[in-house]
Amino acid sequence: MCGALLGASLSCGETRAPKWPSTDSLVVALENAPVNLDPRIGTDQASGKVFQLILNGLVTTDPDGNIIPDLAESWEVLEDGGRYRFHLRPQVVFHDGRPMTSRDVAWTFGTIIDGSVTTAKGAAFAVIDRIETPDPATVELVLHHPFGALLVDLTPAQGIIPFGTTPEEMNRSPIGTGPFRFLGRTPETVTLSANPDYWGEPPSLQKVVFKEVPDSTVRALELLNGSVQLVVNDLAPDVVSLFRKNQYFQVVEKPGANYAYLGLNLEDPLLSDLRVRRALAMSIDRQRLVSTLWQGLGVVTETMLPPGLWARHNDLEEIPYDPQAAARLLEEAGYPDPDGDGPLPRISLTYKCSTSEAYVLQAQVIQDMAKAAGIHLEIRSYEFATFYADVRKGNFQMFSSIRTGIIEPNIYRLVLHSTATPPGGQNRGRYNNPEFDRLIDQGARFSTPEDRYPYYRRAQEIFAEDLPYLSLFTRINYAVMPQPLEGYVSYPSGELYSLAQVRWVR
Repeated sequence: MCGALLGASLSCGETRAPKWPSTDSLVVALENAPVNLDPRIGTDQASGKVFQLILNGLVTTDPDGNIIPDLAESWEVLEDGGRYRFHLRPQVVFHDGRPMTSRDVAWTFGTIIDGSVTTAKGAAFAVIDRIETPDPATVELVLHHPFGALLVDLTPAQGIIPFGTTPEEMNRSPIGTGPFRFLGRTPETVTLSANPDYWGEPPSLQKVVFKEVPDSTVRALELLNGSVQLVVNDLAPDVVSLFRKNQYFQVVEKPGANYAYLGLNLEDPLLSDLRVRRALAMSIDRQRLVSTLWQGLGVVTETMLPPGLWARHNDLEEIPYDPQAAARLLEEAGYPDPDGDGPLPRISLTYKCSTSEAYVLQAQVIQDMAKAAGIHLEIRSYEFATFYADVRKGNFQMFSSIRTGIIEPNIYRLVLHSTATPPGGQNRGRYNNPEFDRLIDQGARFSTPEDRYPYYRRAQEIFAEDLPYLSLFTRINYAVMPQPLEGYVSYPSGELYSLAQVRWVR
């Protein structure tokens, strides 16, 4: 019923003007509520959206993914890349009025490095040997060895928090230095207000509310009636095309850095066999998946790295859609067809996803495709918190997900290095290839893209051969919002940094 109502509402030639807020406020719909508001612990997308507004990192990114100053107004790379010296902005204060100094920076990273906070980000900062604070305005990160990928881990995703703040305190009432400050929280919402003491240009919006709206159709209906005013990458793709035609809305689109994939448990008896993984990959018509279900909002890929990134290998051989060849691989692996032309499969796998309508539909499309190769996929969808907990624990055979914010090839260290298994990293499928480890270790030790590229090029070839993930596509970002909203800028992963400049034009 809701779907029919939505289609009728959006396709009607004389749609009614939504009732926008009369105050300088904005409601952003999220598929899931934030899981943890401590940036040392929270790794889910919803928590990241909050971090982007209430926290600052030592550095941040511009709309093209380039690293630019944030709390550190400048920095130097010393000792052939083994020491990073950051010069902090003067007179920056936290939301509670405390001055932000090098002591806070050292505390933030120190609690990750020394293990006093249990976090999946530990592997990302293991390269830091010690932190020195010569004075309140200077902080130095001394590394075990040169590491050219350090800066990308110092963005607001790991923002700076006040000295002494415990994970419980930060999750309950987070404090940062960003353009918005935490006002309150319910199970479904997080409310922020403009920070009057922000060190940068003060925001025009006086209030931002993140609202959990789990159902995609309901998110679209709330946009139509004006109770929600911004949705980023969280609508059914066919609905996005209808909003493009609605005079009261605008749709901002831009190629992004979000990678859609199927995660695999490589310790599973079936999936530990490369022939099975490759057969599964060859049973999926990814181009048809993108063209139909995702309405062209993606580009098929063989690598995690997005088009345009300096480290991307652009000449990887594409895995073809070939269910007959996939069936032959399964036969070779010892999984014969049990009943000829009958309905029984060669193998069965459990496919986990969230209850998001788009991801359930994607699972159903992939399930139908895989049948032709003799692969049965049993779909199990869960509320996001349950699904995410299973993924973090490695409780899966395969799952579908989106990896966001890929602007640095060292992402491979965090998610696929053999030492990055949970809880200290995000190698949840337990991939282990010593040559792959060596290449990404070496690639990170150089400072220039020219020196680093050969290592990441070969690492991507191994990734495409071993298939620890099954690559689907790189997403094209889209944001749907009212026509009177001005100043929104698309970032590589749909980050919301530009809400500090967004304003209503009435």
